[in-house]
Amino acid sequence: MGFFKSIFGTKASPAPQPVVTAAVASPPQRPVVRPSFVVPEFIECTDRHYFEILETYQHRTRPLQDYVTWDIEEEKRLKTLRVEAYQLRNGTDYQPHDVFHLWPYQPVDPDHVIKRVTLKAGAPKTLPEYSQILQVNVVSDRVMKAITALEEEGRQAFYPLEIVQADGGTRHRYHFMQFLEHADCTVPKLGGFRKGVRQDGTVYWVRTSSDDKVFLDVDRVGTRHLFFDKRAKSGCFISSELAAKLGDFLPAGQYLAEAGAVRVRS
Repeated sequence: MGFFKSIFGTKASPAPQPVVTAAVASPPQRPVVRPSFVVPEFIECTDRHYFEILETYQHRTRPLQDYVTWDIEEEKRLKTLRVEAYQLRNGTDYQPHDVFHLWPYQPVDPDHVIKRVTLKAGAPKTLPEYSQILQVNVVSDRVMKAITALEEEGRQAFYPLEIVQADGGTRHRYHFMQFLEHADCTVPKLGGFRKGVRQDGTVYWVRTSSDDKVFLDVDRVGTRHLFFDKRAKSGCFISSELAAKLGDFLPAGQYLAEAGAVRVRS
């Protein structure tokens, strides 16, 4: 709900070419990893395919928030209730700015989430199915159903949201989506990261500025199909199975970049 951080400036380098677009119903078979990318302790998993949801550098996506209005005072009231509930549950006086993205994640009370927003005049006829409102991930009802059909319960929380025309006409069923996990499934040494060493000798990894291919440890991914990973550039990875099920669900300016899949050699 960082399916989700805004939980996304313009770079001088040209926009990368997507490996595969969301319009493709079934992601193409991934190419064989070249020997130069193989590390002895890992085995490539050709039966598991994943993609990272990325944004182009020069085409910034307008979030759904830009096309809607809401009751500001009501949202302030609900936000206060969310913060108070967090304080009570955790026995703290700390007042977070947004409880949706706090780690460890805990689902918020559905009664503390705004349930209706209104479309502005001039909003596009076709609304994005995967976007953000109030810096929280929001997905269409179709996308929510596809996710819950594959994912195990407890990995995401969904909160109903009704988007209505200003004249009270057409109504769109959407859902706020909150990730309840913070996965750590990447294998930095295989690509997409640069290695750093702190003064105390400990090692850390940082994503490279280019969108180089990254690799996922399938044993750590497990049965996940849409997950927020701490080293993902925009927060999320998606399985090829869910991507095929969703079809064309990403807004303009976002695309699917192929990720490698490996397993530790036993």
